[in-house]
Amino acid sequence: MDTIDNIHIRRLDLTLLIVFEMLLKKRNMSAVAVEMGLTQSAVSHAVGRLRSVFDDPLFIRKGAGVEPTARALLLGPPLAEALAGIRGAVQIGRHFDPGTAARRFTVAAPDTLVAALAEAALARLAQTAPRCQIMFRTFSHESAAAAVAAGDVDVALGVFADAPRETIGTVMAYETFRVASRRDHPHIKGTLDLDTYCSLDHILVSHDRDARGMIDAVLDGIDRRRRIAAIMPQMLVAFAAASRSDAIITAPLSACLYAASLFPVTLHDPPMAIPGFQLTLLRHRDGLADPAITWLAKLVTEALSRNPQDDHLH
Repeated sequence: MDTIDNIHIRRLDLTLLIVFEMLLKKRNMSAVAVEMGLTQSAVSHAVGRLRSVFDDPLFIRKGAGVEPTARALLLGPPLAEALAGIRGAVQIGRHFDPGTAARRFTVAAPDTLVAALAEAALARLAQTAPRCQIMFRTFSHESAAAAVAAGDVDVALGVFADAPRETIGTVMAYETFRVASRRDHPHIKGTLDLDTYCSLDHILVSHDRDARGMIDAVLDGIDRRRRIAAIMPQMLVAFAAASRSDAIITAPLSACLYAASLFPVTLHDPPMAIPGFQLTLLRHRDGLADPAITWLAKLVTEALSRNPQDDHLH
């Protein structure tokens, strides 16, 4: 059996395994060819060799792309683990020097966190990594996690209840909620009570078509409702709108504090109990052996530690 296995292994090379890994993620031979700098015929030839080694079609054409077979899906995790081990071995003893490195990093985070991170990140890059660049992107939490798993994003910040197994998360902070209204709101006198809260128009930040958020689930539990007057794609736009209208927004404390430094808003305690959540930094398991990604994660962590105090709370 060992002899047969060795014969099969000798027919493989790392390029074949990387083609397999990329094709399993992208499901498109042209996309894999572009990503790897190969011709499409070279990718097709690699797939042909893989089929011969594993005695299985592996990928079946479907529309403009391909669909992995059941055998390919079973092969995916162990081959990914093997490649991760090889990548880790290659990195052993290597050193990332931010002062001389020229690398683009990609960070996915909600827009308020991007704004807060950018200030510290730009200063750090100017001082210690002048040739490096950070591309910030905003996604839904689910899309951000998928982008990390696919290798399209280096690190992501958000709430990842069911993160892909290719990723690993580190809890950065525990978030609570506040309600933001424009200053001197005509209908809020002193403490914000539940009746007033439910009577006002609300702004929801969401990437989904469903015009409901976790706050609505909380209100359902106490048999109350709110009216969502507008759904917006980003926090800062929502806070700007709230600062110039009678609508209010319920958002994570860190986002509210940042908005309060930019817009004329007052922050209030929510008039009902809202469960908090963990803010997590997500990265790919392959990146654990990459000193550059470790440097980036440290930069993000240090930037997050500079949160303002809750001195805007009404």
